[in-house]
Amino acid sequence: MAVFRGAGVKSIHLIIAVLALSLFGIIAGDLGLFTGLSLETRRVIGLTEFGANMVIAIYGAVAFHRIAWSAYLVLSIVGLVLVSAATPITAVWLVSKVLHGAA
Repeated sequence: MAVFRGAGVKSIHLIIAVLALSLFGIIAGDLGLFTGLSLETRRVIGLTEFGANMVIAIYGAVAFHRIAWSAYLVLSIVGLVLVSAATPITAVWLVSKVLHGAA
């Protein structure tokens, strides 16, 4: 673990990266930035975003707060399986849009 802590990356940097990924997913979805692309290309973009999120979560679980980042990792997988969202924040955004639209 000492190797990871000396790398200069702090937990706040990981949180900012997660927020940036989430913001990218929300803006891209709301503005329809990828509607002109093929389904395969959109799938690659989504899975790349999810993969980056997994790398951040695993790094956080190994190097920093093990329980918190492990819970985030589990929430990320649940969000992908249930609503096809790359991050839990994006999953909450999608669910709130669906519930708001159904009301």
